[in-house]
Amino acid sequence: MSASIRWKYVPGGEPVLSRTRPCEWNAGVPLVRSKSLILSLPKGLQTPLPVSDFRSTMKVVTAAQMSEIDRRAQAEFGISEDCLMNEAGRAVARVIRDRFSPERVCVVCGKGNNAGDGYVVARELHLAKADVTVVAVVSPSELRGAASRAYASAVQAGVPIVGPDPLPDLLAQADVVVDALLGTGVKGPVRQEWEPVVLEISRAPGIVVAVDVPSGVRELHPGETLGTVISADLTVTIGCPKLALLTYPGSEHVGELIVERINFPAELLDSEALELNYEPPSRLGTWIPHRPAIGHKGTFGKVGIIAGSPPFAGAAILSTRAALRAGCGLAYLFTTAALNPVYKMAIPEAVTVIVSEDPKGYLTEEAHGEILRRTQELDALAIGPGLGTTVRQQRLVRELIRQSTIPMVVDADALTCLAEELPQLRESIVLTPHPGEMARLLGKTTAEVQAARIEAVRSLATRTGATVLLKGADSLIARPDGQVWISPGATSALAKGGTGDVLTGLIASLLAQGMAPWQAALLGAQVHLRAAIRCARAIGERGVLASEVADALPYGFLELEECALSTRDGDT
Repeated sequence: MSASIRWKYVPGGEPVLSRTRPCEWNAGVPLVRSKSLILSLPKGLQTPLPVSDFRSTMKVVTAAQMSEIDRRAQAEFGISEDCLMNEAGRAVARVIRDRFSPERVCVVCGKGNNAGDGYVVARELHLAKADVTVVAVVSPSELRGAASRAYASAVQAGVPIVGPDPLPDLLAQADVVVDALLGTGVKGPVRQEWEPVVLEISRAPGIVVAVDVPSGVRELHPGETLGTVISADLTVTIGCPKLALLTYPGSEHVGELIVERINFPAELLDSEALELNYEPPSRLGTWIPHRPAIGHKGTFGKVGIIAGSPPFAGAAILSTRAALRAGCGLAYLFTTAALNPVYKMAIPEAVTVIVSEDPKGYLTEEAHGEILRRTQELDALAIGPGLGTTVRQQRLVRELIRQSTIPMVVDADALTCLAEELPQLRESIVLTPHPGEMARLLGKTTAEVQAARIEAVRSLATRTGATVLLKGADSLIARPDGQVWISPGATSALAKGGTGDVLTGLIASLLAQGMAPWQAALLGAQVHLRAAIRCARAIGERGVLASEVADALPYGFLELEECALSTRDGDT
């Protein structure tokens, strides 16, 4: 669905850009307080960049995991279903009231607990003197348990409740439309009889607010498509962010995302047994390595780049340029005499280290020892882009991994060199495969990897003991302990040769500046994404080059720093 461009104003602050307008800076955007988290996902050019005031890691859950949290809150902590539903509905109503101060509201209720939440929203907004009408798409007589009681409380409060016939007229008049049609329990595409309602809501001129999830958005099985869904301007999800809301294609329909933890016990929402995580941008911004004014080249780390060969000299240039743009003090590029003039012209800021070569311009066996000796002076390594995959290169990669103790990023050809016999690694080694490389490393097909990306990245990390970044839309980072982080977002600007080489140099630079491997991978993925989006804003996604992404990396850092500063300033 494509909605009209609109500005959404927050009382007391700057306008927040709607999901249909290209991204702009987020400085000055007001933040929701207490138990709320504001997210906006950077999908291409269609959504605002993320802003939040939540400063700790958030657990991401599947629909089944959230259902289990709900069950345990009732069974183990004595929190009734009615209490949870009332808290959820009040939280959604509070967000709507505080953000939009609407005069006319249309709440569309289906069945189940999502409808129950909707009836509570309607009751609370009605009590706050808004002109509220509920459209009951399903007869309230079909409601059970807490949802039935929520309906009764809305009736008792005097909320007007009508059937579906007047829906088009009510939607046309509403400032805000509340989607309480289907919740997280939906297992497949929206049923045919519900599609007209979904389409009517999608065409509504007012702001669409989804309760928990936009109707139709769900976790997909391999080969499954979403079908007909509601595209919300704002989604208020309860407890934890849901996996379907943070990952494509569901995230395309979320708009702005607010997480309301309500009264769920923290030990349930933050349990280490939940192995999927999300870091808000305001938190990522605080990770960026500090740069003291009195620092020197050595203060900010030395990166060694082992990359490039006669056919692929550009890969080394891109990785080295990215490492320097990401803030390392010195970048050492190991190369041959044949390629040295090329690199001196392309990146004069780099230190080139000439090692032995054969008549064709490739590294010799003697070069292996020369490189190993020099690595003792470095803080991090990047190995693989454009290196080649001959037996000689395979031996070099394996020797470096076995004998070097400094952190390193292993990418591209170096991953191929490891695929035949996957060694045991260490956590300070960051592997950065794309889905095809991941398939070779795990002995699977690319389709199998893409169908189970979380399982694939966790499997490679636990098997090898390394940190793993699985690239692609909604990149994933896994630690050897099985914890996985989502790095949400995608843009076709990164679907271009060389952008992976940029990411390699970027992460190596962060490692050299002292970051933990999983944090360097996660921060690197988000900076990389933002740099590409910035380039695409200027010239469109089609024409962005990897070298331009490398040069835009500083802007990616700046955007995350702005998020952290906005949050800090908002707390004073």
